[in-house]
Amino acid sequence: MAGKAVALVIDIGIWRLQTSKPARNGWLLELCDKVEEENGRIGGHQYGDRVVKLSDEIAVKYGHGVKESEARTQDFAYRNANPSIVRIPRVHRFFLKIDPSWHCPRGYLFMGYVPGKILQDLDLNIKGDIVPRVAKIIKHLGQISDSQPVPGPIGGGEPEGYFFGDDGAGRSFASVADFEAWLNIRLALRNKSIDLSSQPLVLCHMDLCRRNMILEENDSICLLDWGCAGMYPRYFEIATLSWLNPYDAPYEKPLLQATTALLGLTAKEKDSIALLEIARAANLRYTL
Repeated sequence: MAGKAVALVIDIGIWRLQTSKPARNGWLLELCDKVEEENGRIGGHQYGDRVVKLSDEIAVKYGHGVKESEARTQDFAYRNANPSIVRIPRVHRFFLKIDPSWHCPRGYLFMGYVPGKILQDLDLNIKGDIVPRVAKIIKHLGQISDSQPVPGPIGGGEPEGYFFGDDGAGRSFASVADFEAWLNIRLALRNKSIDLSSQPLVLCHMDLCRRNMILEENDSICLLDWGCAGMYPRYFEIATLSWLNPYDAPYEKPLLQATTALLGLTAKEKDSIALLEIARAANLRYTL
């Protein structure tokens, strides 16, 4: 009976999520807790951000690390990416819940549920087209720009991810010049500097691990987890690949080779990737 009751509640919840009069946040909070208790998680960690399937149409990602900037960036990607190249789950709703026991609120991101196989579970020797397709996804994202771009998440916000270290950038950036100055403080430790003025900002996912991609039944690739994504020069995406996948030999080097060849990186871009390695090392080691 418990399973049937939860299913009925979910059906009502999906209806409310998609109407012009959205459900009260408290009701949705109870729904998330109830479904996780009954059915468990489909992603994430018990003491971190987690992902729960609410129905065949809706999933929710929630936790203290889920921010409004992630929802904005995922929504931007959904609206601008070509679904014949890459699919992105549609964002239905986002809200924050104040948590008195924590230094930041907990975010709730409701999105389309995507069934399929996680790329991490696939044998790339059998699915040999996966790496070339991911390279094409990187190229496609690198052609998507914003009318009013600032470095980092769409609409502004603190950048997160492997390049910035465990605590993120610690600030947002108002302009390319602002971001460049921040990078050059780190590069000055090695008497280096970087020039971003000639590099357009484009959409970069910045977390292209295989666990963040799903192969759908119709053979589409769906890209999940936009928490590290934002607007950066296109070579930022290339730089992150080896940091993300050092133990995924069938994926890391072939993807680096395929993407580098497909994009035709300039000598300046290749030099800039080396500079990002230095800046990342400073981010991980120092507080500047």
